[in-house]
Amino acid sequence: MATLSDLVTAIATAEGIDAERVGAIARAVREDGFIRTSGRGTSAAQMSEQDAANLLIAANMADTARTASTTVTQYRALKAQRQRTREFGSELEEMIGAAKQERLAHYMMKVVALLGTRRHILGRKLFLDEAYRLDIEFEKPVPSVVLGVWAGSRNDYISFEDRRQQLSAAAGDRRERTRITERTILAVGNVLRT
Repeated sequence: MATLSDLVTAIATAEGIDAERVGAIARAVREDGFIRTSGRGTSAAQMSEQDAANLLIAANMADTARTASTTVTQYRALKAQRQRTREFGSELEEMIGAAKQERLAHYMMKVVALLGTRRHILGRKLFLDEAYRLDIEFEKPVPSVVLGVWAGSRNDYISFEDRRQQLSAAAGDRRERTRITERTILAVGNVLRT
């Protein structure tokens, strides 16, 4: 099982970002109760899919360690555009769990069938794991996430947003996007498996 430091290293390495920054964000999120905590060394808390999802959100969208917990709360609560009962946080946890179990292709097929374009072939036909490509694109200042799934020349997109927030509510015209791929999800799943 993985510790928080293992998770920080995996995310920083997969995304090519500063491990110290990810570590500072991880400590802030842990202090606010979004990542489990226990002893040190061999009795350190073992990370779960929920802990990993919270750290991924914070590491990719928090401006500072101080805003990390608010960021996690906002992005976890985003609702799927087509099926508004599904929240991004739960979907990200399920995706990480599928990567941990080496069943990411099955998750992608399910998520497209459930949340994507109705009756899209990606939701009806299972492709080989290697045939899939996954993008998770986070956007701010108005929180939203687009999950893109590709298999060969076929693709589908699933949007997660907060309908109560409008683009005009943002302070300015600037939008920032951060994109991660299946590489990060697979790295996190691999660390959680060990």
